[in-house]
This record gives sequence, structure tokens and C-alpha cells, in this order.
Amino acid sequence: MKQLKFSSILPYIISIIAFYLATLTYFYPELVDDKSLAQTDIVQFEGMSKRSVDYKKSHDGEQALWNDAMFSGLPDYLIATGVPEAALLTLKQITHGFISKKTSAHLLFMYMFCFWILLLSFDVNPWLALIGSLAFTFSSYNIINIEAGHVTKSWAIGYSALVLAGIHLIFRKKLLLGFAILALGLSLQIGAPHYQITFYLVFVCLAYSISELIFAVKNNEIHMFAKQAGIMVIAILLAFGTAVGRLWMVKEYTPYSMRGEKQLTSTDTESGEQKNEGLEKEYAFNWSQGKMETFTLLIPYFYGGSSGESLQAGSNVYDTISKLFGKQQADKLVGVGPVVPLYHGDQMFTAGPLYMGAIVCFLFILAMLTLPDRMRWWILAGAIISMMFAWGKNLSFFNYFLFDYFPGFNKFRSVSMALSMTMMLMPLAGILALQKLLETKLTDELKKNLFIAVGVTAGLALFFAVFGGMSSFNTAKDASFPQRLGVNDQNAADALIKALRDDRLAFMRKDAFRSAFLIVLAGAILYFTMLGKLSKNVALGILGVVMIGDVWLVGHRYLYPEMFKKNAVKQAHQKTPADDTILKDKDPHYRVLTLGSFSQEAQTSYYHKSLGGYFAAKMMRYNDLIERELYPEQNVIIGSLRGGKLPNFSETPAINMLNAKYIKYGNEANQVIENSKALGNAWFVSKVVEVSSADEAIAEVNSINPDQEAVINTSDFKTSKTNYSLDSAANIQLQSYSQREIIYTSENSKDGLAVFSEIHYPKGWTATIDGNEAEILRVNYVLRALEVPAGKHEIKFSFNPDSYVIGANITSISGILVAIIVVVALLFSGYKAFIKQD
Repeated sequence: MKQLKFSSILPYIISIIAFYLATLTYFYPELVDDKSLAQTDIVQFEGMSKRSVDYKKSHDGEQALWNDAMFSGLPDYLIATGVPEAALLTLKQITHGFISKKTSAHLLFMYMFCFWILLLSFDVNPWLALIGSLAFTFSSYNIINIEAGHVTKSWAIGYSALVLAGIHLIFRKKLLLGFAILALGLSLQIGAPHYQITFYLVFVCLAYSISELIFAVKNNEIHMFAKQAGIMVIAILLAFGTAVGRLWMVKEYTPYSMRGEKQLTSTDTESGEQKNEGLEKEYAFNWSQGKMETFTLLIPYFYGGSSGESLQAGSNVYDTISKLFGKQQADKLVGVGPVVPLYHGDQMFTAGPLYMGAIVCFLFILAMLTLPDRMRWWILAGAIISMMFAWGKNLSFFNYFLFDYFPGFNKFRSVSMALSMTMMLMPLAGILALQKLLETKLTDELKKNLFIAVGVTAGLALFFAVFGGMSSFNTAKDASFPQRLGVNDQNAADALIKALRDDRLAFMRKDAFRSAFLIVLAGAILYFTMLGKLSKNVALGILGVVMIGDVWLVGHRYLYPEMFKKNAVKQAHQKTPADDTILKDKDPHYRVLTLGSFSQEAQTSYYHKSLGGYFAAKMMRYNDLIERELYPEQNVIIGSLRGGKLPNFSETPAINMLNAKYIKYGNEANQVIENSKALGNAWFVSKVVEVSSADEAIAEVNSINPDQEAVINTSDFKTSKTNYSLDSAANIQLQSYSQREIIYTSENSKDGLAVFSEIHYPKGWTATIDGNEAEILRVNYVLRALEVPAGKHEIKFSFNPDSYVIGANITSISGILVAIIVVVALLFSGYKAFIKQD
């Protein structure tokens, strides 16, 4: 007879309850008051995905696959396209606590739950695992990711913990459970999808695997290691099977994206050599963390916090504004938003520091002194290499070498996010060390290690607190701070800049003393506990409160209740009078150019098909067109408007051929211009201009008359002739339009070359003329064209890429297998763990 012992599962039940309570406490405005965050990335995502989401709703769940709302059209693969994952959906919802993924709150629960599983896989006491999971979750980077709306990044970081848990269980010979957790964790991780985090996670997993291989050789356990490695390979293959559709689409798209091969001649400014593939170094390493900036893990304001923080009453900047403009004016600025640029590091801007917690930093150093070699070295290696990646251009000899020669490295930007792996490994090691010390009596060696860890971390904090004033707190951007406040007087501006720098130093010192105090307190608690003068339960309770409270309060600087607003995202998409003016057009098949940073905003895409958008992996050729043609043509339009004249659209051939019928330069109804030269959906041309290179092709775009001529690169495509006779009645009419099928009718008494105002993408699109397949040519650097025989014809473009059609089926089958394996493994493991003999 067997029975379930309730006392054995009580800590786990309480932990889950605690996760819900913590989520509710932090996201009370969202979960109870129906408010939300105006998250920049969410606002942009809703703009870029609106048409694809609407398509899916109106087509019984069919995916759009092609996004026609941004950049005149591009594959939707990395934007809103989903893959069949019904079998994994319930398991995924468990990690969300069944909290809707439409809320930000589900991300917080997911962080806690996944890291909790990781700690439990290392046999951490469930109460300590609860504390560790909360301390990890409320670290500032995780909170900032949620505030910014970095949903896929948050998922990828959270599910990385599950991947490590699965690998660890396999190495600890819990093969079935480890196999299931690894397959599930990796399925969810690569399904996030945020492949840059996956890329960095691979290095951590390799560090662990290499460490295990070394110890297997030393202990003559090669046979067992081979078995474990084989199980991991099967789990990895199964997990990748659940993402075959998505990965296939990404692999297919990458060569044609900004991550792919360069089409135009360009020079890498660092090496002076032609760069043929991947991102430009300067672009890729824009967000490189300074080496010293890594100390924000220990002291949150070490580099000033964020690029825009609320004005604090009593600060030097507040006092200076009070003196210059009066206390009433200063009070108006308190708490109104990101007024003060406290950040003074190497990155272009930042939403806040990567603070891991002073006590976690102390415990991590302690772990490196006390954990067994088999656990210590791979964690240290993973943490250090992640730091090195995050330093980017500030460790150029290392990262530039990898960028040039290591596969995949040149596909990613914002390398500072690599530190997310360090921030996962630090609390893991720290909690393991804490558990060891709480279960151990104080020895001379442990005493020495404890004092070293306190001395190193608290000593560093005190050093920076005392001698931090010797550092520079200046940035080149400081001069713009007074200007943003409307201060033009030089003396007043100088006073404000000095006050800003004084605040940076003052806040850093305050946080440094704070960190030192917390570390000494934690060290003292551990010391007296190991001496037997303090109960372990009391010690654990105090440490838990202090550890969690530390990161909670710092995270609260960057995500607090006042940031939640009613219908925050919806308000960001309020239709403007300019939008209403454009939408009066009864023919919806045109595009809109919003002047300004059109290549960095997706608001236009919410209501219109836009020439611009917001996407870091836009098509390479279209990005070339933006930089070489659309930006200069935009400047022509802006110059005319500033001169009080209407633009001469004969000077904007690229804008015309993209059928930009409306130019929007403000939100008012009278700030819309209709482009009489927009060429419509399709047209016949009479002449082909032949070139032999991509450089020549894009240069000719600015020279031709696109309603009569088309440029073709003969090294890629050829036409049967270069001159076509057109009768005056020749025409092409759009009959029906959707994101996966476009139908035209054409009439021409002569053979002709039809140009379509649709972006050429060589994978997935097929064209037929009266049901007979026709070759899709690329003209004018980015557009589609067909040679159409004389007469009346039906022309159909269809988008059904094999990468989705076949890949989706493989994904669905693999997902079912993973779900079955996970359920079986959990039931079996739960039976063994909790059901005992009487």
C-alpha cells in the first residue's frame, strides 16, 4: 500500500502560491485594475502585425505568411507567423501559470517558475529554491525587459533555465526526466523565438558539457558520458523538430535579410576589407557594455541607471532647477517621466542597469570558493564568456575575431544582452553555495572563504563609494540635457550639467554603501548561523527577505504602478485626422510614406500599407533602397515643404514605383499630400535598361522613368528583348488581393513586360499566366516583373512556401511527441518522488 505524503509536497504548493502572490503584487494594476504598460516593442509589434493578425481572423486561422504592411512587403516569418503547437500549448501555459500571454504578468510568473525548476533539478531545498527563483526574477534586467515589451527575449531567457535543468538532470543520471525537461525546455526556448539568446545559451551548455567530458575522462566514465550525450542529442533533435517550420523559414529568409550577403559594394570601416555577409560591425556592436559597466551587477547606479529617469526631489538637478526657475517648476517635473539622463556608459542609451543583487554577487564569489570543481568551473566559464560577449567592441580582439570567423556571430546586434546568461548562472551558483553553507558547520576553511567573499564584494563596493569621485561622470550627450529642458542660457546650462554629474556621483555612492551594507549583513547572518547561534530557518527567512527586497526595490525604479495606464497600447494607436483623410480613399491598394524616421516606426502600418516599418531584420535589398534612394527622395520632399512648395514627384522615382500614393508629414488632416505620380499596382513598360551588377542596378533606379523603363541585372535575370511595343490601350488591372494571393487581368495587343509594385522575394512566390507557370523577374532592384504575351490574360501570384507548408507538419508531429514524453516522464518521476511505502 502506498500513499502520498502531504508534507512532502507542501513546500511546492506554497511556492506556486507565492509565485501567484508575487505576480499579483507587482502587476496588480494590470490584473485587477485592467491597466497596461505602453511598452515600446509591444506598440511597434501591434502596428507591424495588425494586418497579419486580421488576415488570420478572417481566414479561419490561416497564416498570412507575407506581411504587406511594412517595407512595401516582406516575409512575415519573424513577425506574426505562428506554427502549429497545440500539443505544447498546455505545457507552455503551465509555465505562464495559465495567465494570459496578452498580459505582461505572465512573463514574471514564467521567470519564477522556470528558474525554480532549474534550482530543484540541482536538488536545492524547495524553500531555498523559492527564494532563489524570486531573487532571479526581480533582477533589474528581467524587469526592464518586461517594461520594454521584450516578450520573445523574456521567454528565451526564462526557458533557458529549463534547458539547463534538463541537461543537469541527464548528467546526474536522471535520464528520463532530464530527457523530457530538455526536450520541453529547448522546444519552448527556440520557439520563443529569440535566436540571439539561444546562441549565447549554446556556449553555456557547451561549457557544462565539456566540463562533464573532462571529469568523465578522469573518472573513467566515458561510456556513461556517451550515453548521456546520445540522450541529449535525441532530445535536441526532437526539440528542433518542434521548430522545423519556423527554423526552416528563418534559414530560408536569412540570406535575403540584413543578416545575409551584401549586394552592394561597401567597405568595413574597421578592417578596410569588403564585408560580404552579416551585419556591419558598427551596427552590430552599438550596444556594447563597457568592462567597468559590468559592476552594475553589484551596484545598480554604478553607471547612472537609465538614459532617462524621473527627477527626484532633493537631488542636485532638482535643486538647480528650483534655483533657476523656481520650486514650483521643479515640482512639476518630479515623477513626470524620463527627464534626467543619468546613464553615462558606452551604450547609445539604456533602459536601466543590469543589477543582479549585492547579496547574489557575494554568494557567487562564495560559490566560486566553495563549490566542488565539477560544479564550479563550468559555471564560471559560462559566466565569464557571456561577459566577454557583452563587452563587444570594448573587447574587440576577441569579439571582432568571432564576428569575422565564427558561424552565426555576425547575425546579431545588441551584444550586451549576452550578460543575461551571466545573470542566470550567478544566482544558480549563489543558491547552491548558500545551501551548502547552511548545511555545514563552520570550519577554518569555510570561515576564510566567507571572509574573502565578503571582503571582495563589500570591499569593492566601499572602494567605489569612497574613491568613486575620481572617475569621470561625463558624456558627450550631456550638452543636450539643458536644451531638452528649454535652457538656452550658457551659465544656466553649465549649472544643470554640473548638477547632473554631481547626481551621478551621489547616487552611485549611495548605492555602493547600500550594497556594502547588504553584503556585510548577509555575511554576518551566515557566520552566526554556521556557529549555531542563529536558527537555520530564521537565517533563511531573513536572507530571503533581504535578497528579494534588494532586487525588488531596484526593479521598482524601472517598473512601478504609475506606469500602468488604461488602454495604454490602444491609446498609442489612436487614429489621427491624417489617417482618416487617407482612409477615405475607396481603393485600399496603395502605400503611405510617413516623413521622418519612417524606417524605425510601425505606427503607420497599423492603418496603412507603409513604405517604412520597424524591424531589425528587414530585407537587405529594401534596406539598400532605403539608404540609397528613399532617404534622399524623402529629403527632396521635406526640402520642398520647408520652402513652402508642393513636392515635384518627378524627382522621386523610387517612391513612385512603390505606389506611395500618400505622403504623411503630420497628424492633422491637412498634413497629407497625394502623390499624383504614384504608379499604381502594375504597369507595362516599353524599355529594359540592362546592367551587370547590383551597384549599377540601384544607381539606375534614380535615373530611369519607372513608368516607361525597367532596370534588370542581367547577371541574375534576362528578358527576351529590351524594347517592347505598347498600344495605347495596354493595361493591367488588379482583380483581387490578399497577402497570399494576388490576381490581375492584363490586356495588350503586343508582348509586354509588366512591372508590379510588389517586392521580389525568390522563395515561396509563384506566378501563373492563365494557369501556366511564369518566371518572376526582378527589376528596379526590388520589384517583380513578368513577360506577358499579347492578348487578354489572368495573372496570379501565390505565396505558399514549402518551408511553412512542410515544416508545419513536422512541427506538429514533433510537438505531440514532446508533449507525450513530458507527461509520461513527469508522472513517472512524481510517482517515484512522492509516493512512499507505508
